[in-house]
Amino acid sequence: MINISKSKEIRIKRGNTDWWINEKSMVGINGKTYITYVTDMGEIHVKELDAKCSKSISRDVCLCRINCDFSDEHNAPSICVMDSGKIIIAYTGHNVKGVRYKVTKNPFDIMSFGPEQILEYDGTVTYAQLSENTYKNELWLFTRVNSVTWEFRYSSDEGITWSKPHTFLKSDAGGLFYLDVRKQYRVHNHRTPQEQWFFALYGHPKVSADHTIRSAYFNNDGQLLLPDDTPLSVNLYDENTLMDLDTLSVVYESPQGTTVRLLSVCPTMPYRVGLASFELDKPETIVYYSSTFKDGKWVLSQPIAKAGAFLSDVQTDGSQTYVPGMSYYYGVGEAGIHEMHGGISETNRIFLARKGENSWLLESYLSKDCGSTYTREQIIKEIPLSENKKIWRPIVPIYAQDNLPVYWHEGTYTAHTGGWHCDTVMYVEYDD
Repeated sequence: MINISKSKEIRIKRGNTDWWINEKSMVGINGKTYITYVTDMGEIHVKELDAKCSKSISRDVCLCRINCDFSDEHNAPSICVMDSGKIIIAYTGHNVKGVRYKVTKNPFDIMSFGPEQILEYDGTVTYAQLSENTYKNELWLFTRVNSVTWEFRYSSDEGITWSKPHTFLKSDAGGLFYLDVRKQYRVHNHRTPQEQWFFALYGHPKVSADHTIRSAYFNNDGQLLLPDDTPLSVNLYDENTLMDLDTLSVVYESPQGTTVRLLSVCPTMPYRVGLASFELDKPETIVYYSSTFKDGKWVLSQPIAKAGAFLSDVQTDGSQTYVPGMSYYYGVGEAGIHEMHGGISETNRIFLARKGENSWLLESYLSKDCGSTYTREQIIKEIPLSENKKIWRPIVPIYAQDNLPVYWHEGTYTAHTGGWHCDTVMYVEYDD
């Protein structure tokens, strides 16, 4: 897996994290890894590094400083490295009615970002999620607006112009739905791999009255389908259609007295969703699970591990429900070569962050029975509790290479207060 003895630790100082954007790091077709982050001073950055050769120069560019003086997870940047090599990064300010974005003028050149542009919305915007639909030659952008609706818009000219936003999901104030969407490649009847956008959504563990994770996917024409490929009467391009939550596939429904946190949406097949189940305000009850769609239904794994703690110990406004985090592996090795490159794509490895008896841990777990059970494979990083630092949010870059399969965050976390300070940390196993 990760050969720690042969790997070099790389650290992005003050590289803060977020929770609800998966599209925040990506490997381009040029082999370079691009990581976006927001600092504790509200600066939006992108870092480029070569995970193959240690002699290559890494670059880091500050795109702007948004209108807040601390890192806010709602505003963290999302990245898409297009097939053309152009790079687009989208981000939001704090409590503003717009998504800001920049596009490079030259392929794979983070020194050539053009001027900042703004996509206006009728409400405050958070959680921008960007990807490219190469079938339609479009950029797709999903965003949450006013905390209770999700909107979609697209660009057919690499971000120069955009469609007007289409609201495809509405939720009442008690819903506060979070939507995590991942672009996948899928082979139908041994034909050319097709792109689709698999998502899972749920309500806030503390605020919402509904403690259920639901899922479905959009095909590359924008049609909404269930995981068993049953089409629903919603299309992203049809402004007259609106998603009905009750028609979506139920991934996990919390037992009475418990709640759930959606942690990871798998970017490879089969469909998998990572989650943590717990009783409110009881860190000793937090348990990680993976749910797999097989034989036409969602099947919950056996308990994988206890998370051990909430990340925020002092707040009671709901941020206490943040748990250390999980991410599915997206690369080669045990996950299989994803279908875009002509191989199998079953994802068997996950990364977990958690608090153990004497230390904070980042670990990998492996399943050899299609997601029914997971056993610990490796301790990747361990920090003694005496150091007063935490580990959280493992993130696997899109199209990750084995040289850099995962990165994570180390530091202090108190959420939404300005006291949230950490570094982005990774091990890179260079070929030279």
